[in-house]
Amino acid sequence: MEMIFNITQLFLLMLSAISDIRKKEISLWIVICMAFLSLSDGAIALFNGKRTIEDLAICLIPGAVMMLLALLSRQSMGYGDGLIILAIGMTFGISKLAVGIAIALFTSGIMSILLITIRKAKRNDTFPFVPFIFAGMVVSMFA
Repeated sequence: MEMIFNITQLFLLMLSAISDIRKKEISLWIVICMAFLSLSDGAIALFNGKRTIEDLAICLIPGAVMMLLALLSRQSMGYGDGLIILAIGMTFGISKLAVGIAIALFTSGIMSILLITIRKAKRNDTFPFVPFIFAGMVVSMFA
């Protein structure tokens, strides 16, 4: 059952990544579906005794931190990125989520440096972050 939730979340994350690339926005409906799946997975895991309330609450911290960073950075990193991480937290768990976000941040940083170096982007240009979250979560899930 857990694998079904994970694969469904990855599919929704892929749809969000495509939307973020094409439109530079994230569908609120997809985020709501992701949050519903995550809450359902968390409730099932809690009911079956596989997780505790504390475990589930810890899984929400990275998303909350990203939302705070969006607020403090005047949306250099958008609220949508934080909402996505908040919405997938309970499904993937803190360890997979931390690895996935670390991979996303690292690869987006490398990509930024590369684009600035070859003069395809400027320091203050923005680019979609959800595709990096998607890639990081895929690596985290299957590595």
